[in-house]
Formats: sequence, C-alpha cells, structure tokens
Amino acid sequence: MAPSRTIPAWAPIALLALLVIVFYWTPLTSSSASIQWDAADMHYPLQRYFAEHALRGDIPFWTPYLFSGFPFLANPEAAAWYVPHWPLFLAGVTPRSIQLELALHAFLACLGTYLLLLALKLRRSAALTGALLYAFSGFFAGHSSHVGLFCAAAWFPWLLLAYRRAADGAALRWMALGGIAGGMMVLAGYFQTAMYGFLGLGLYAVADLSTAGGRFLPRGQREPVAKNDHRRYLMLRTGGIVAGMLAAAIAMGAIQILPGLELTANSIRANEEYSHATEGVLHWRPLATLVAPDTLGALSGDYRGPADVTQYYFYAGVLLLPLAVLGAVKSRLRLPALLVAVPAAWYLFGPAGGFYRVGALLPGMHKVRAPIQGWFVVALGLAMLAAAGAGWILERFPKPWLAAALVVLVFIDVWYWNSARNPLAYARGSFTELYGSGEELARERVAAKQPPLSRFDAPRHVVALGPLDHPLDLNLEATYGYFSLEPRVYDEYIEAMARNPKLRDGLNVGRVLNGRTGSLDPNPGVLPRAYFPKSVRTVNSEAESLKALETLDPAAQSTVLAPAPAVRQDPAASASAVASGEQSCRVRYHAASPSLLKFAMAWYPGWRAAIGSSEAPVLRVDHALMGVMVPAGDGEVSFRFRSNYFGLGLAITLASALGLGLLAWRGNG
Repeated sequence: MAPSRTIPAWAPIALLALLVIVFYWTPLTSSSASIQWDAADMHYPLQRYFAEHALRGDIPFWTPYLFSGFPFLANPEAAAWYVPHWPLFLAGVTPRSIQLELALHAFLACLGTYLLLLALKLRRSAALTGALLYAFSGFFAGHSSHVGLFCAAAWFPWLLLAYRRAADGAALRWMALGGIAGGMMVLAGYFQTAMYGFLGLGLYAVADLSTAGGRFLPRGQREPVAKNDHRRYLMLRTGGIVAGMLAAAIAMGAIQILPGLELTANSIRANEEYSHATEGVLHWRPLATLVAPDTLGALSGDYRGPADVTQYYFYAGVLLLPLAVLGAVKSRLRLPALLVAVPAAWYLFGPAGGFYRVGALLPGMHKVRAPIQGWFVVALGLAMLAAAGAGWILERFPKPWLAAALVVLVFIDVWYWNSARNPLAYARGSFTELYGSGEELARERVAAKQPPLSRFDAPRHVVALGPLDHPLDLNLEATYGYFSLEPRVYDEYIEAMARNPKLRDGLNVGRVLNGRTGSLDPNPGVLPRAYFPKSVRTVNSEAESLKALETLDPAAQSTVLAPAPAVRQDPAASASAVASGEQSCRVRYHAASPSLLKFAMAWYPGWRAAIGSSEAPVLRVDHALMGVMVPAGDGEVSFRFRSNYFGLGLAITLASALGLGLLAWRGNG
C-alpha cells in the first residue's frame, strides 16, 4: 500500500463500498438467504403495500386489511416518507430490496463514521478501522431485522459530523445539514432511535465544551475576552447548534411526527410509563459478547441471555476493546469518546442504574420501553476510541503494511462473526421456504374464498399464513395485525371477544381460523358491514362501554358512547353497502324513524360521515366501532377517512426542507 499522502481521497470511500458489498454478498445474492423476523413480518409488507399504492397515485392513509381498519400512514414503522427508500419503492419492493436497504445503510454508516473520524484529525487508515468497527458491529448484525432502527442508527455519525463541522465554522450550513440528518433518523420509522441519537449528540457537545479552550471567539475578536464571558459564549454557541439541529429534525419529521403522536395517544402505549420500570435494559452478562461473540449462545442457537436475542449481541471485533483502551489512555479523543459511550451505557441499565431516571425527565423519553436499543451510541463511542488507539499505533509505526493489515484483520473478523456465522444477520433459507409458501397457501385457501365485505379472524401472530402482516399482501380484511401501536379501544374489543364470541358477529367476521384444529370455519352469525341494530343503549363512560362488551349481543343491541342523541331505533330498518373502497364506503338505507346506522370499521379520529351533502357526527359504537345517526326515510351515507394532521405535517416538512436546503447551500455563518 502506498503512503497515505499519495492515496486519492476517493480510494478509501471506494474501499468501504467494496467491503460493504463483500460483507452483504451472501444475503444479497444467495437463494438460500433471506430477511427474517420483523424485516419479513412487518417492514416488507408495509413497504410493499405503500409502494404499490403510491405507484398508482393512491396515498393509503387508511387500510382496511389490519385490525379491522388502521391509520396506515400514521404508523411510523411504515417509513413512507423516508426519502432514501423511495428509489426502491419505485423499483418495486421485494424481500431482496429490503436486504439492499440494509446494505446501503451499512455503507452510509461506514462513510459517516469515516468522515467523522477524519474531521477529528485521525489518519485515513485509523478512520477506516473505526468505520468498520461501527458499521459492521454487533448492534447492526443483531438489528438486521429491525429495518427502521438499523437505518436510523446509520445516520448517527452524520449527526456528530454535522455538529463537529458547525462548531468549527460555517455553523448555519452544517446546522442545517445536521437537521436533515436528524430528520432522516426520525423518518426512518423508529422515533426513539432519533431520541437516543440526540442524547448522544448532547453528550458529545458537553465533552466538546470541556475541551474547546479558546477555539471559539466572537466574530472579529482575536484575543480571548474575560474567561467567564468566553465560556458563556461557547455555551450559547454550542447550545444553539444542538437546539437548532434538534428543531430542524423535528420540523423535517413533522409529516410523520404529527400523525404518529395522534396514533400513539390512541394506542395501547398511550398510558405506558417507563420512568421507573421498563423492559429491555442492559445487563452485565451480555457485555461479554464484546469479546466472545457466542457467550450467550446467540450464534450456536442455544441462547441463554435476556429476552429478545436481537438486542443483546455487541461483538465488534477482537481488537475493539484493546484498541479502545489504548485510545482512552493515549489519545486526545478520550474525553469526547468516553463522554459519549460511558453515560450512554449507564443510561441503558435502566431505572436500576440511576441515570435512566434523569434521562426520563426529558420530553418523550419516559415513553421508551427498551433503552437497550440505544446501544449504537455506545458502539460509536467505542469505535471512536478504537480508531484513536489505531491512530496512535500507526503514528509510532508508520508502516503501510501495518495499516493495511489492521484494516484487513478487522474486516475479516467482523465479517466472519457478524455475517458469515451470524444467524441474527439473515436467515439461512429462502424467503419462499420461510414465508412465501405459507402466504401462497393463504392466498389460495383464505383470501380467494373470503366472502365479500366480510372479515377473516385468526389467532394473533399466526405464522402459518406467511409474514405476520400478510393481510396487506393478500388484500385480506382481517381482525389482526402486527404493530407496536395497535389502537387501544380495538385491542380491548378483541380481548373481550375472546370471552364473548358474539362480538365476532358485530365485527363482520365471515370466517375464522380455528386455532385448535387448523380448520377454516364459517361464522354463521356474521352481521353485515353496515346495519341497523335492533336497539341502542347509551353508555356514559369508557369504563361502562368496556364493561358492556362482556355480555353484548350485537345482533340484538348496540351501545353508543355519550354524548349521543336520543335514539328511537327502527327495528325494521335496512341498509346495504353500495360501494366500498379501502378508505371509504357508501351505504344506502331505509328507516321509518331516526335511527343509528352501525358501520363495522374500527373507530379512529379522522373518519367523517355525510348524509347527502350534510356532515354527520361519527359516533363510537360498541366501544371500538363506528356509527352515525340517520334521519327517517331513504338515503345514502358516505364514510371516508381523512388524516387530521397530515396536511399540517406536510406543510411543515416541506417548508423546513426548503429552508434547510437553502441554508445548506448558502449558509456560512
């Protein structure tokens, strides 16, 4: 290898691209490799569903295929507005394209870390080493099935790089670029990852303040002002950069954040509180995987660690810790790297560690249930230390062969343990074998034979029918789905349905998968998608509404949550759906008196009803479904879904993208 001063600037970047291709060659090309778990069960169906609709000019704000109706685009895990995915959406989403997303973001993580380490004045070979130790670390191997988390963590080095450049000069331009990087972390679909990223940025900024010395002075001043004034100036500048990047990231992500907050407020997570008790925290035993990858049996298949093996695999090469210790002892980067890694690791121990309780005071952090997902912050801190240690060695032994040997050794090590031997990185089997054959069977035996305008009911997380979100692929209206933000009132309905099977009739279930026998059984009591209950009772509270489900017979009676108008139900009223789309429905009716028309679709804010040209209030019926009061006579009701916050979020995102783009282009302050 030639001395570093003769190597073109593009050569290390090309080398990183080549190493990414080698690292991901098998999962990208082999017919005996596949995405798995959440990547197959959730991310693939979500992306495919959105891409197919978007390509035909239809934006799927609502889908009828999951949870008896669900606000599709409010779900952050859909990552519909994450720009780096769009070329693959246009090309057509396949299981292989999901794997390509991972490979592309591994390169993004490599390049960002490499450029960050160069900005920290490390030599190229040391920066290459650090890039490999981060982007090919156990965190990314373990989270290869969590596509949104993987993609968001790939932007973290870019966040620190933008701060570093902003702090060194051209603050407006790099603050804008940092806001864009933070916005990409938000839009990737795991908002908590962006929160951890900005927590890491805050820790790095604190370290930067303590080492800044006289680097920053007010514009035009050549000599330091009074020490206290100078410190105040540094604090204001640093705080302004971090706050500006955070505000820009939130504005960039508004198109997802605003609908996502509404969904969260109506989900099973709405009342969760994790400031004092949580799950998914760091334990001492998994730290041994930093030096011995199969300590907990994750690679051999005999896993003996905490629940969820994907969260507790940290191996990043046998040289990581020795080089990191050397960097901590010998390098000037010890303070910023340690102040990123150590407090972050302390936080990950959860409430029992103490520091987590302080972090939980920050807005939104008390809602995050698995702090262990923030390990990527620790991983980058360790990679920075290891790169500094490698730089110290290479400065004292400036041999080209040594630099090359270090990069090659690190790569072979992480490739073997985190790809070739690692069952967390990808499944050892084809997608067809693992998921496709089951889904094809479901297409033939379930979807093709499902009675029109009726739902299919099955036990939750049924794996025999393909990916867990297979109803999206099959266009099968189902009572179940696989997301973390299931609407709360619907979840309560389904739980009550397990005790009161008559609720299945009111949910418009035409067929049921028998969990004991595996047979597909018709539901003889199925009620239409839209119908008039025989009688109506008003319930005055959520608790009363929920309690009524225990004995409710939807064929005989429905409940309406107050406030609701008085009802004199016509027991002979009739209704029929004349047009039904994924986000709307039209119903013709006849009623001798003003009556409640029930629409068996999951209730959610954003549904509108109109009788002729007049708007009508949408009522909560049977706790989790919808209805509308219709006047006597013959008429037609139209139901349609419109997101409450998409328009505002879109406007904020577009305006911020334009503003940040202009600042990135012209900003130099």
